[in-house]
Amino acid sequence: MRLPILLAGSVLGTGLLTVPPASADPPITCGKNLAAYQIVTAAEHLAPYPGTDWQWSTDPRRTQGNFNPCVALSTALVTVEGATASSPVAALMFHNGEYLGTATSKAYGFTTLNSVRTTDDTVVLDYKTPGACNACPPAAVTSVRYQWQGDHVVMLDSPPPT
Repeated sequence: MRLPILLAGSVLGTGLLTVPPASADPPITCGKNLAAYQIVTAAEHLAPYPGTDWQWSTDPRRTQGNFNPCVALSTALVTVEGATASSPVAALMFHNGEYLGTATSKAYGFTTLNSVRTTDDTVVLDYKTPGACNACPPAAVTSVRYQWQGDHVVMLDSPPPT
C-alpha cells in the first residue's frame, strides 16, 4: 500500500501538504507513440548488429511504425545509429505495450510498415528487395503479416528472401 508523503507546513503553521507518490512507470496513454519508453528500453537491450559494433538507435525521430500500448499487436522499426537508407531495420513487436521480440531473427534493410493493411491485431511489414541502386525502385516487395493469436504472434506469410 502506498502512503502519501506529508510535508511539514511553513514556520507560519499553514498546515500540511499531501504529495502523491511517484509512479515507477509513466501512465499509459493510448495511441501511436514512437517516443515511448518501451521502444527505447527494447532497443537498448538489442545486441549490436551482427558482425559490427553498430548499436540500435533510440532516437524517436529515426523510429517508424505504429507502436500503441493499447492494441493487441504493434511494431516499432528501429535502425542503427548513423543509418543510411539501406541500413538494417529491426522490427520490434509489442503486445499491449509489452515487448515480445523482433519480427525476424535477421534485420533487413528497406523495411517499412504497411499501415493500410495493418490492424489492431495484425502488423504487415513490407520488405523491399533493392533494385539497381538505393534510390531506384525496388526489384520486389515481400509483404509479411504478423498476427496476435491469443497468447503469441504468428507469422502468416513466408519471410523475405535473404
